Amino acid sequence: MPAPDDLTDVEQALWDGFPTGAPVDAAGSPVRAEVVAALLREEAPGQAAAVHLRGGRLTGPLRLAFAEVAHPMLFEECDFDEAPDLYWARLAHTSFAGSRMPGFHASNVRVDGHLQMSRCTVTDGVRLPGAQISGGLLLADAVLRGTSDWALYARRSAIGGDLVLTGARLTGGLALTNARLGGTADLDRLRVTAAGTERAMDADNLAVEAAFYCRHAEIEGEVTLRHARIAAATSFSRSTVRNPGGVAVRVSRATLEGGLYLHDGFTAEGQVRVVSARVVRTLRLDGARLSNPGQVALCADFATIEGMLDGRRGLTVEGETSLLDATVTGPLHLEGAHLRNPGGAALTAHGLAVGALLQLCDGFTAEGRIRLAGAKVGSRICFDGATVRAPGERAVSCWRVETAELALRWARAPEGSVDLRYATVGILRDSPATWPAALDLDGLRYDVLEPPGDATARLPWLSRGPDGFRPQPYEQLAALYQRLGDGAQSRTVLLAKQRRQSVVGAWYARAWGLLQDVTVGYGYRPLRAAAWLLALLVVGAVLHRGLQPVPASRDQATTFQPVVYTLDLLLPIVDLGQERAFQPHGGQQWLAYLLIAAGWLLATTIAAGLTRALRRS
Repeated sequence: MPAPDDLTDVEQALWDGFPTGAPVDAAGSPVRAEVVAALLREEAPGQAAAVHLRGGRLTGPLRLAFAEVAHPMLFEECDFDEAPDLYWARLAHTSFAGSRMPGFHASNVRVDGHLQMSRCTVTDGVRLPGAQISGGLLLADAVLRGTSDWALYARRSAIGGDLVLTGARLTGGLALTNARLGGTADLDRLRVTAAGTERAMDADNLAVEAAFYCRHAEIEGEVTLRHARIAAATSFSRSTVRNPGGVAVRVSRATLEGGLYLHDGFTAEGQVRVVSARVVRTLRLDGARLSNPGQVALCADFATIEGMLDGRRGLTVEGETSLLDATVTGPLHLEGAHLRNPGGAALTAHGLAVGALLQLCDGFTAEGRIRLAGAKVGSRICFDGATVRAPGERAVSCWRVETAELALRWARAPEGSVDLRYATVGILRDSPATWPAALDLDGLRYDVLEPPGDATARLPWLSRGPDGFRPQPYEQLAALYQRLGDGAQSRTVLLAKQRRQSVVGAWYARAWGLLQDVTVGYGYRPLRAAAWLLALLVVGAVLHRGLQPVPASRDQATTFQPVVYTLDLLLPIVDLGQERAFQPHGGQQWLAYLLIAAGWLLATTIAAGLTRALRRS
């Protein structure tokens, strides 16, 4: 393997050391790239052959396009005047660690081993589309700049080991669309500033056989992982992603087998989208700060979380949190979270399905509406110790919610109305001290009320409906007292219902209702009828004792009895013989007519009231 005649001392040393892979320290001396390329194309005996250059300055283009290089090439702390051209090359282990170059062109390159570019500085981007690297792609602490758009372009690449960008700084985006990683994506402490594209990281349809770590990172621009498939944890803990007015993090329709971790100081300026994603184990948001004021800040519509959604310990969301038709098989924790979207919805979760607890309690604060219409929660929905502010609006909507337990012991009464229409609850717990001013209970069904309280004290709770009187809440509460064996409390509630119902309608209906209320309490106060009957009996007997009617015939043998005679007038249908035996005259006739009319009215109201009471009970 004769060397060319015009080699410099460094080039000669490189040529001589090639068979054994001996390192050559160039100390800044120039080395012609064409000489290196020629050497790499040579065949050397043994397995130790390698080009190993330190601190050299490669002049001219390093052209290895379509070349097959069987030996490792190692360029450490070298300077390249021109971008290396490795287009469609087949290489062994390759290292450019600590080197500086104006670009790196390696589309469809194949590397049997690692491609080591840690601490590199590349001023016009690294291009690796379609690359196949059996080992890892190592770019730790690299500085990459893309003058147009992408600082690292590795779409459709297949990397058998790890992708390491720990501590790297990118000016321009990171393109990993359709890439495949056999190991871990380690992007901890990554710094990315998107240049000619809004996307700082485009990893749509990325497949990772291990974890995806992007912790303690600073990213300016959108991060997208749509349709990605990641076998272990996906973590952005303590990272900051900024894309105000747009999407900060997008993992829509991704499958994340080890959970999604946006927690422990994670900050997003822009929307976080987890739409239709499948997240196994957990979605952690505790301690995160999500900001997209006036718009949706967190969108997890139709997402499936096979485990827990954890938003405890200081989650702060500026903008709307949307969980439309999402499924959480475990608990959903938002204790202490602060959701802020004044004038709009703080939390929208229509159709949400939670397998265990939905915890909106213990310091949970919402500045904006809470919308849970149609949600189904297996164990419990808890608002204990929560604060909700949406003045003049429907602050909390639980329309058609289904849950085993609903706890409404707020830290203070919600500012705005609370809608519990047609909800189905096993146990309903509340506190009179924090009842909202407007509370819609129409159609609400519950098996247990804690505390049930006294019926009189509960009546104001039923009368807070924003749309006026509805009969069902009264009937539901009365049925509860009936199940508890407290008929008196049940009748109190039903009487209040009839009184509320009687104030609507035509004047004659209101008059008839008032008469029933005064006489028999709509049938729920039957002793009133006895009191009225006794009063009329006493008055009639006293008056008839002084003004006795004359016998109906001269041969009348029946003795006049004032009490029996009055009772005969008062009781319709019943015939005690006194009314037939004696004829009133003069003023006595008007007294008789009055007693007969009073008897009929009393009997009619008793019959109507008792019929209603029996039908309801």
